[in-house]
Amino acid sequence: MDQEPSPDSAAAKRERIKAISRTVHSIPVEEGGQLRPPRPAPAPAPPARSWAAIAAGGVGVLSLGFLAGLLASRRGA
Repeated sequence: MDQEPSPDSAAAKRERIKAISRTVHSIPVEEGGQLRPPRPAPAPAPPARSWAAIAAGGVGVLSLGFLAGLLASRRGA
């Protein structure tokens, strides 16, 4: 009974405890019994700018300008 525990049995015991913790309790355990920090969520991708939307906006602005010019010329005449 005066024997010191061998390092192999201590490592096996740690592995057994970690396995039980993962499967039974669903607690992520690392060395020393510390909980793992939460994984950072990946950053969302920036929205892709569509050239079609930019072109449609430009055409809309030009058409409004054209209509405003037509109305202005009719009022002046």
